Amino acid sequence: MIKNAVSKNQIFNPQDEACPICADLDHIYRTSSFQTEMKIPETVGEGYFRRIVVKPSLRISISDMTFYRRITMGEKQESSLYSLAFCLGEGFWWQVEGKPPREYGITYGESCIFNRDQGISVSSYHPGSRFWGICVEFDLDIIAGFMQHRGKDHAYHSLFAGRNFLCNGKTSPGIRLILNEMMNCRYREHLKKIYLEGKILELVAVYLDEAIFEDGTRTSAGKVSAYDREALYKARKILDENLAAPPTLGKLAKMICLNEYKLKIGFKELFGLPVHAYIIDKRLELARLLIEDQKLRVTEAALLVGYNDLSYFAEKFRGKYGVNPSQYSKKL
Repeated sequence: MIKNAVSKNQIFNPQDEACPICADLDHIYRTSSFQTEMKIPETVGEGYFRRIVVKPSLRISISDMTFYRRITMGEKQESSLYSLAFCLGEGFWWQVEGKPPREYGITYGESCIFNRDQGISVSSYHPGSRFWGICVEFDLDIIAGFMQHRGKDHAYHSLFAGRNFLCNGKTSPGIRLILNEMMNCRYREHLKKIYLEGKILELVAVYLDEAIFEDGTRTSAGKVSAYDREALYKARKILDENLAAPPTLGKLAKMICLNEYKLKIGFKELFGLPVHAYIIDKRLELARLLIEDQKLRVTEAALLVGYNDLSYFAEKFRGKYGVNPSQYSKKL
């Protein structure tokens, strides 16, 4: 499959053959350079589009674009690669030609996987909307490898056989952190390639773990029953949505209809950390994201994730990341 991974995409504006934005994007998609970036002309809008070719079968596209006028963009897709896309700004929709035509889309905080070999697709960028997101293109063999490692060959075929599009809900804080690290990679050239390849593999592994393996197809190697496993995933979701003020262990157990013993033992079995340690770990991930991506002050980030004691927050942050949060903030 990798031999056929070279993309033959074509970007065009069906309403304006001389559209400079589409011409520049078309050039970027056709180049094999490691990294190419286009800045949006000030007369048209603001922002940028960046494309990174880690290897022919592994590519990253990062966009943060706002246009002053409506722009229609067509794309002729001829590639054996799949795309894993994350929407960080306004919602995005596109239509794929066919009989009948098919419409797809994702909104803020959502992700989707789609097959790039879909013919011609058309999308519209509305004035004033921020189109911000990251898309990773990869050979489907990567997912097949993960599925085989997990003993999920049947799940792989049932999920992807004959399907062009999969949408899997909201982006978790853990995935958002990986995306942020990819978008703000400080390495260059060869080191950057190595770093980004590792991050893409990490992203795909975490994505599959969160969005697919737990979706009725995952089985534990331990002694957690199917009923308990479903309840424990519900517990994790409750914690992820209430990191700043999580329920007590007793209340959480009642919310998922398990006793505290099964909650404590089963949670660690499935997710590798006790409930309390999981909350701390996710709080610190979210705090780092707020400091790095949202440019919040350390005090603000600490309070938002549930830490009123700044000294305790700094101690935990230093234990996870090896540096005080104030020092980390100054390096950004």
